[in-house]
Amino acid sequence: MTSPTIVNTPIKPLLAFVLMGTAVLFFSLLDATAKWLTQGYDPWQIIFLSRVVPLVVALTVAYRETGNPFNFYTKFPKVQILRAALTIPMIWCFFTGLKLMSLAEAITVAFTAPLFITILSRPLLGEQIGWRRWGAVMIGFAGILVALRPGVGAIGIGPILIIISAFAYALSMVLLRRFASQEPTHNILFYSAIGAFLVGGFNTVPIWIMPDAVDWGLLLLVGVWGVLGSYAVIRAYRLGEASMLAPLEYTALIWSILFDLWLFSLTPIPAVLLGAAIVIAANVYIAHREHKIAKAAIQLPHQ
Repeated sequence: MTSPTIVNTPIKPLLAFVLMGTAVLFFSLLDATAKWLTQGYDPWQIIFLSRVVPLVVALTVAYRETGNPFNFYTKFPKVQILRAALTIPMIWCFFTGLKLMSLAEAITVAFTAPLFITILSRPLLGEQIGWRRWGAVMIGFAGILVALRPGVGAIGIGPILIIISAFAYALSMVLLRRFASQEPTHNILFYSAIGAFLVGGFNTVPIWIMPDAVDWGLLLLVGVWGVLGSYAVIRAYRLGEASMLAPLEYTALIWSILFDLWLFSLTPIPAVLLGAAIVIAANVYIAHREHKIAKAAIQLPHQ
């Protein structure tokens, strides 16, 4: 996740805190539901049907904002197409990785996304990355190695897929930073969903399995969790400071452990928890440094 564009809204820390915590729960429910569905359905089918809800929401928002549900004109067609393309490996790799790993392991590896965002901000946004943040990035990746325990055995395809997904997500978020304030919400929603919907539909045809009533609901619910989570994140960042809210993202590890125990009878491996602690500490430090640097940059003109 990354901070959306901040608007001039009164700061309400408690409400922002609750909304951010709720958003993480929604995203955790998405992950758990998707993992549950991978036991009976190919990830492509899950992707295809779960994109229906975000697309319907995008059409609805477009109609409310412009009066035309199909008005998705963008000033940044190349970047939006690239982001639409990035969602395909991002979601497919993540869902496939979930099928092969416990939720706690997958979420721990997915915490590499903020590390990749820091790395990509240098060449794509021209941001200066000091030695402290570079050091934190290295420590974060060391934490991933601790969690994956490469000395115990070969690293499986699952973690590799999650890392690819995290990199695609990070690249998409860095690109979004460049134009988020200049692009309407319905465009961001639409282009984030359309690529995965079309490619997922094409790949679903030869492997289609007719869902029963319960699974239809679960497949659509994956999209619902994603929309609700995204909305809660946007509202939270409009009401509270990013430095206060960002650490709440890591409560996803708690939810993943609970869902592992409840739904899949999987107990967390101590090395995974240790690795997760290292990665989280590195990410929190990076967020702290970015907040401190941004605050100094704001105060500088007044000195």
